Amino acid sequence: MHGSRARWLYDRKVLAPLLEFAGGGLGGESAPAPDPILGGPALRTLSSFCKLVHIPEEASLVGIVDDSELLSGFHRALHCFEESASGENDRLAFVDAVSSWSSASPKALALVIDDPILRDGWLSLNVSQPKLKSAIFFSVATCIDPPTQVDSSGDTVMASNIPSNQLSVGLFEALGTVNGKDATDLVLSAATAPLAEMRLGAYALLEAVAKRGTGAQILLSHDSFYEFLVTREKETTKEGKEAKHDIVMAVLASDARPLLADSIVDTLEKIAKQGPHYVHTQPYELATEG
Repeated sequence: MHGSRARWLYDRKVLAPLLEFAGGGLGGESAPAPDPILGGPALRTLSSFCKLVHIPEEASLVGIVDDSELLSGFHRALHCFEESASGENDRLAFVDAVSSWSSASPKALALVIDDPILRDGWLSLNVSQPKLKSAIFFSVATCIDPPTQVDSSGDTVMASNIPSNQLSVGLFEALGTVNGKDATDLVLSAATAPLAEMRLGAYALLEAVAKRGTGAQILLSHDSFYEFLVTREKETTKEGKEAKHDIVMAVLASDARPLLADSIVDTLEKIAKQGPHYVHTQPYELATEG
């Protein structure tokens, strides 16, 4: 991003009205409530701003407003918006906003986990629409395993928003706590749901957890996880087969691999070699017998 554009985005003249519409303020200022029409769009716009503060190139260009000021103002806006949010569209905006704010830095994520209002408002699955539940799973996965950042030259850069393994596991466990269930059991249940969008969200989260420290060990300690990994016939969509295969690859690359029995490793390696679209076939004689 060009320096002048980054400075303009973080100028008070841009941030102040957005934070006011969203129900927050800049530098300790506050607004009475989110704007009933512009509150959601303003929150989404601010969410995209939060995604910039952890990218070294963009962050280094911001010279007018320090990112901590944006984050603190956004924190106030989230509280105000959560109190007045109603309907699925508002909830989707809130989920996106909290996850964007949480992914801006490990400090922001820790604050959300310790904040019962934001944590519960974000992670609660007490909703009827599968699309929203899937969005929650994807948002948690993105915080645990942030996507790779690429600079303007096309080179991969080291982002500063990658949470520690402990913090990542803490977020995963918080998902279970908020919903009154074991986190792995909760996500595995969604991973076997009849709706593909629900399964894809669960797959993304399982892969993200498997990549982080003891995450794969936590998943494998669940009685049903290994069976879920090796049972491929139930997933019928192209995207689902590929996403589920990515979980297997993440487990094989994890710290848990040396702790697994040789037979388990052999089975997972066989699945990895066969690829996501492998289909078991019977010999013609057996298929036509009887």
